[in-house]
Amino acid sequence: MRIFTLVVSLVLAWLLSGAVAAADPVLEHDTDDPVTAAPAVTRPDTPHCSVTLADAFRSNAPDGTPRFYEGTLAPPEACPGPWAKVVMDQTVTVGGRQYDRIGDLRIGGTEVWWGTTEEPSGEGTRPITYHFDKDLTPYTALLRTPQPFHGGIENYNSPVYTGVYTQTVTLTYYQADRRHPAPETAGHVAGFGHADATPAAPTVHFTAKDLPRNITRAYLEVTLEGHACDEQWFDDVPDEVSAKYPAAGLCGKGPYREANFAIDGTPAGSAFTFPHIYSGGIVPQLWRPVVAIGTFSLQAETYDVTPFAGRLVDGGAHDISFSFPDIGGEFTVVPTLLLHTDENAARTSGALTQDDVAAAPARQTTVKDIEGGVNVTVTAKRDDVTAGYVDTSAGRVFTRVERTRDYRNSDDVIGGGFTQHVVQGDAGQQTSVSTVEGRVRTAARHTWSYPLTTDATANITDDQNLRISGAVEMTRILGDLTGDGRNWRPARASREWLTSSGVLARTNGINTEADGSSRTSFAGPDDLGRPYFHYVATEHGRITENREFPPRR
Repeated sequence: MRIFTLVVSLVLAWLLSGAVAAADPVLEHDTDDPVTAAPAVTRPDTPHCSVTLADAFRSNAPDGTPRFYEGTLAPPEACPGPWAKVVMDQTVTVGGRQYDRIGDLRIGGTEVWWGTTEEPSGEGTRPITYHFDKDLTPYTALLRTPQPFHGGIENYNSPVYTGVYTQTVTLTYYQADRRHPAPETAGHVAGFGHADATPAAPTVHFTAKDLPRNITRAYLEVTLEGHACDEQWFDDVPDEVSAKYPAAGLCGKGPYREANFAIDGTPAGSAFTFPHIYSGGIVPQLWRPVVAIGTFSLQAETYDVTPFAGRLVDGGAHDISFSFPDIGGEFTVVPTLLLHTDENAARTSGALTQDDVAAAPARQTTVKDIEGGVNVTVTAKRDDVTAGYVDTSAGRVFTRVERTRDYRNSDDVIGGGFTQHVVQGDAGQQTSVSTVEGRVRTAARHTWSYPLTTDATANITDDQNLRISGAVEMTRILGDLTGDGRNWRPARASREWLTSSGVLARTNGINTEADGSSRTSFAGPDDLGRPYFHYVATEHGRITENREFPPRR
């Protein structure tokens, strides 16, 4: 909280200093196009070139089957690099009626974007259009040479669900100069596509081969996306509670989820995920026009696996596995290795010296009777440590990585299982300290907190006859600190918050009630470290207040 409070104070001081001339809200009553509070990717003022991967590309063929854009991506001749930044932009338009869908962009074998869509507003309304971007600069090593690409939204049509997503996707390469130098990025990017874990096959494997022989640091980037009974894993209940209310169709296995990952069978950590909610989640009216945090580009979590670098440089193939001990539905796993290399040595070597990664967290589940139902409380804690060394041109570098996670979920299940009130806290940190001859070379700490509260009441006969209502409050608090491994000082912090309520009633496919309201805000720095604040309010599916400092140009 201290790091976040400091950054918020800086933002408020900047606002009150007169940096913003006008504080009147911008009103946009005439649009239900989706909007988010997080800042857009900044663009350097340097020569740049754009490459179009998809131009008004329709997600479906004339017969309704899904289709995808593909081709070969090469660095533009007029912007050969080095690049200060590479940015992906996507603009999507959809009308009619449609579910939320999954989209991705794979360059080479690497999924550089993984996200979901906004549901359109229904037949008889104008199509919605939304835009989002993503900084692809961390994948620079992948972009320097021609690579095949494949992407798009996996969409399905029917006589009822008619919406087709039209997509325009570009990559813009910004040349580096003295004022905007190329940032340090991984020397090698190893992507593996994606794979799905299920209760029948709860472990998925990826093969890492042809890795560089001179790795100095290694990071594993992981996106997890839940489906079916794990789409909203945070409101899953223990099997005994699901069995107590069979008519409600509650999903079992409890709410705690983790993916234990291993390198060549040696435990390396436990992956988690932000509690993403898709635009059809709980009640679709919750997300019109403000979508849940991270909807369009799901958040990846990054794990420091440098202690394993000495094993990865042997020139052989390596197995990276992810195992879900309590999977209830399905999880898509999207992993990528970001490998930093030694510019002054063709070979490095090293060893893993400590591997204290628990097979399971310290976990407890209690079920007790309350008025009208039961309360389920699940807690879990992790405290894992890995350590190792790499012999580099700068000497022997020791790295110690500590990860903690503190989880608590309280779920009141009442009304025969048709009403749930969930309050979840999920927080932790990763601390990495590297030393050479006893002196600290680098020290970094990343903290995260994802509090979530949901309320939901459902009476569903089928998807054409139902009444559902709900409310959600979700927050994403991130912080980064630097120091000497003992003393830490804030480097960056942000807080993105959203609260929303909605109701939907449908009889024989006709909506008889559909309404919602929401508030969302972001406070923290943009990607250049400059203070940024954005607040949006909506009523009845329309934006009523939109304050942004500094105003978007």
